[in-house]
Amino acid sequence: MVKRKNSKESIKGLGVKYGTTLRRRYTNIYRILKSKRICPKCGSLRFKRAVIGIWKCHKCNYTIAGGAYDIISKHT
Repeated sequence: MVKRKNSKESIKGLGVKYGTTLRRRYTNIYRILKSKRICPKCGSLRFKRAVIGIWKCHKCNYTIAGGAYDIISKHT
């Protein structure tokens, strides 16, 4: 059995067959998606994505439309 490194850079869920490049892209997007955000209206840390493109604060019920993985879509 092959031993794998336990690194913080990789996210579980993608196997060896998908390749390194795809796993790195997935890791970057996943980190952006799951990072904590501050609500622009009330300043709480309960600002999260409700569905794709819709961001909602669960404290003050403030809703805003944005990008799929981040509030502001970043084009590279």
